[in-house]
Amino acid sequence: MSKQYKAAIVGCGSIGQAHMQGYQRLDNVDVVAVADPLEPARNMYMNDYGIPQGYATVAEMLEKAQPDIVSVCVWHLLHDTVTAEVAAGPSVEGIICEKPMAIGMGRADAMVDVCEANDVKLAISHQRRFTPGWERAKELVEDGAIGIPLRADLRVRDGLANWGTHSIDGARFILGDPVAEWVMGAVERTTDKHERDTAIEDSCMGLIHFGNSLQFFIQSDLWDRNSDAGKFFIRGTEGMLHVRETVLKLFNADTGGWKDIDLGLKEGDQAIGGNMNAAQTLELIEWIEGGSESRGSGRKARDTVEVMMAMYESARHNKVVHLPMQEKEYPLDLMIEEGKLPLEREGRYDIRGFLDRSSIDETRYQQLRDDGLPHHQAMRIVHQEVETQA
Repeated sequence: MSKQYKAAIVGCGSIGQAHMQGYQRLDNVDVVAVADPLEPARNMYMNDYGIPQGYATVAEMLEKAQPDIVSVCVWHLLHDTVTAEVAAGPSVEGIICEKPMAIGMGRADAMVDVCEANDVKLAISHQRRFTPGWERAKELVEDGAIGIPLRADLRVRDGLANWGTHSIDGARFILGDPVAEWVMGAVERTTDKHERDTAIEDSCMGLIHFGNSLQFFIQSDLWDRNSDAGKFFIRGTEGMLHVRETVLKLFNADTGGWKDIDLGLKEGDQAIGGNMNAAQTLELIEWIEGGSESRGSGRKARDTVEVMMAMYESARHNKVVHLPMQEKEYPLDLMIEEGKLPLEREGRYDIRGFLDRSSIDETRYQQLRDDGLPHHQAMRIVHQEVETQA
């Protein structure tokens, strides 16, 4: 590489650690700063990873640290505003924003627009596009191993914005990033369920049509047994693929049944989170330096957001939704406001509420960390202890 890049992380929570693990694998990237309004969170990153600078605001970080690349690792509803602020930074050339890209098409398109206006390359961390299983599956499809792709079947849990975005985006990647033509969706929400402060469904399913006889069928939280955000089936005219992040199986006329495809993995390669984040950063840098658009670009990711929003919008109006979507807000919020999803059980809850650090017992948290527990596990225990005492 022709340049040493300075990186910064906005949001010192659990997901930022995956970004940090990716940066640590790259000789041409130095993480110089973090930004988070909570001082204990900043200090944890600075101490754990040897990061020299920490700031309470994004504005101060951009002014003083002058990063070239910024990871946006805040919660979903802040992705668009933080991305816009970072894109206007005087030195920023690239942004890696966590998934889901945005909640609502207005927010997603605004992110693409503001980055293009500031000549900043925007990548969304659908990092599974860089896993061996998905990459090899894409090659097999392109080589005609299953003939003409007809159907992808996806089964996930914990909501579209959480696991669903990975599976929809992953299937689109393998099949050449087709753009959906229409969507039919159904949604159930009888409890006041949230994920990272965003209202989500209890369960849902959808049929997504891409033209040329290609369709996806996705179900979330309907049949959880063995569900996995990185696993799905793709059926074509001449065969089938069973795709996981580090496992790939092929069935066609030449295999004599299901055949395991050698992905060239070595012992220990199952833990590939940091490798994926490193790969997406390298590809972003290549894009910054004049190479091809990243496979995880914001332009491509906004199409994944549109599929999810169209599922909600279809359920909202009880009809097929043709793309591009006209509704720019979050259709699930609109359904709730319109009284179309009455609750059967009151009481708001957040399935990722244990990640909220704003009111935890920091002394108890630090004790757990000193005992050797990782951040994620320590946070969960601290929250569970508070709930038990309550």
